Amino acid sequence: MRNAAMLDRSAAPRDRRFALVATLLALAAVLAAVNLRAVLDGASFWSALFAPDMTDMRDVLVHDSLVPRVLVTLLCGAALGLAGALMQQVLRNPLAEPMTLGVFPGAYLALMIAGLWMPGWLAAGRETVAFAGGALAMLAVFALAWSQRMSSLGVILSGMVVNLYCGAISLAIAVVHFDLLTGLMIWGGGALEQTGWQPTVHLFASFVVCALGAALLYRPLSLFDAGDSTVRNLGASVGWMRFGALLIAVMLTTVVVSEVGVIGFVGLAAPLVAKLAGARRLRERLLWAPLTGAAMLWFTDEIVRVAASAEPFSAHLIPTGTVTSIVGVPLLVALLPRLRSRPDLSAPLASPLVHRSVRTSLFLCIALLALVCALSLTVARGPHGWYVASFSQVDTLLFWRVPRLLCALAAGVLLALAGTLLQRVTANPMASPDLLGVSSGGMLGIVAVLFATGSLSPALLFAGCVAGALVTLGTLFWFGRRAAFAPERLLLTGIAISALFQAVVGALMSSGDPRAGVLIDLLVGSTYYVAPAIAWSIAALAAMALVIAPLTARWMTALSLGAPSAASVGVPVARARFALLLFAALSSAAATVIVGPLSFIGLIAPHIARLSGGRRPLSQMYLAAALGALLMVCADWLGRQLVFPEEIAAGLVATLLGGPYMVILALRRRAMGVA
Repeated sequence: MRNAAMLDRSAAPRDRRFALVATLLALAAVLAAVNLRAVLDGASFWSALFAPDMTDMRDVLVHDSLVPRVLVTLLCGAALGLAGALMQQVLRNPLAEPMTLGVFPGAYLALMIAGLWMPGWLAAGRETVAFAGGALAMLAVFALAWSQRMSSLGVILSGMVVNLYCGAISLAIAVVHFDLLTGLMIWGGGALEQTGWQPTVHLFASFVVCALGAALLYRPLSLFDAGDSTVRNLGASVGWMRFGALLIAVMLTTVVVSEVGVIGFVGLAAPLVAKLAGARRLRERLLWAPLTGAAMLWFTDEIVRVAASAEPFSAHLIPTGTVTSIVGVPLLVALLPRLRSRPDLSAPLASPLVHRSVRTSLFLCIALLALVCALSLTVARGPHGWYVASFSQVDTLLFWRVPRLLCALAAGVLLALAGTLLQRVTANPMASPDLLGVSSGGMLGIVAVLFATGSLSPALLFAGCVAGALVTLGTLFWFGRRAAFAPERLLLTGIAISALFQAVVGALMSSGDPRAGVLIDLLVGSTYYVAPAIAWSIAALAAMALVIAPLTARWMTALSLGAPSAASVGVPVARARFALLLFAALSSAAATVIVGPLSFIGLIAPHIARLSGGRRPLSQMYLAAALGALLMVCADWLGRQLVFPEEIAAGLVATLLGGPYMVILALRRRAMGVA
């Protein structure tokens, strides 16, 4: 017995919480001390802090800028860490973060609208406008999720729709008014520079109030580890408990975004890193997630400050919020091997609208797809309004329209298949092709080519995209091989890769570099200017994917029951996971090379397919593929017509088209009383 206990203790992962947080804080403190010494230049720190001479610039910098910046950074990191811990607990999903409820994009969109068209709103203060935008986004999420009784899946799906909508509208505005929004992009990147103590006091008071609220909810929140049904059996109201915890998380996030702007990745990484470092219980996570978030953000800010003083970056302002992943990603990847048990990624499958069979839904999708394809080839707007092209006109324009049509069809099919595979294999409703990181890797390759060569040559950009996607794919499966391709590790590794890409893009967007405008055009997802040879190639790949899809159905059905059950019926779990995830990654990479990172199709098409009757893997895959193709072709056609002679990128239009349909299906499901 004694030997067994010793073996158990030796096999248990070591607790690294204190060492991790202490190391980050110590490194940040050393960098801050070096900077402080240079600024003081022999002056007394304590005099500058408590009795500053406002005629001495050294005292002013220390008292009103450097010290408040450190405190604001610590408070923002702690607030986002606590918000992420609360969201991941009540939604029972390790991919949940402050971005989930649309607070960040809602605040950003509100400031965009105010800055461009309603400047009078800014008289109330930028913080007030940002707070109002974030609060409205949160209310929209809660309003949609309330009809689903605030279920975990309902909140996640509602948050995704609001998040994608606000992001799509913001991106569309940025494409048109890029030159006018440079200052907002700097703020939106999370600029932590301070000119006084008011934000510090506000953040501290808000954090204390929210932390007390979280402490009062500790006992009810701990019940969520047992699942919603257990909580209901104990007589507790799941909806109200989830609403209360999410309200605290949203308040924390909104306060941060209203004071310093958007700070990404900390709310996702801090709770995960704290858990992987040893904070297994909820009580521990509620304490160590804020500490980890504060340490991560402070160390990141000090690195950014040092980098900004270096010669290559001295001409550009680098907002800290855009590059928080430079510290969080290595920590997350290094600790992933400690993930010994699979986290609860599951969510109940939404019941379909049972009045319509899968065959009927598939037939309707194909019929609508044929109609939209015909419209795309024959109906358009011209200088004199709408017209239907004659046969000779269609024949003349086929060289241009057919490649675009083929690309839209193929991209929709590939992304929908990839999304269905990922959501089935991981049992996670938030899984989408971009979470594997392959799309981000491909776009990172394009960014590298654009900024290294300054060339917009399609051949060079294509080569960069392929190279980035292949390198990312190799990295992803190198990590996955060590864990038998466990989907939760691959998803978290993919998120880390995507976060690095977003950090690079965010830093470039806020740097003022003129090439950032070109980068926005590449990000919105476009089918423009595709060569016929490439269009036919991507169409052939999509057809091949549809042929291969039936071969994956048995594995997906078995894996949905769990790895032990799948192995008991003869499924080689590691090999099956590898094959399915490779299929998803290659499909995502092929679509990204052509139309950019259109994550929305792969995220939403599987949900619409399931709500439309596609419950089994194969039926869901084919129905999602038809819906993805329909959304992409319709988006491409409408994008050419709505603001003629200008064009709206297909990725933005697809987001605006698909969201309402999914919301309508979900609300109808609730109205029909389907459980």
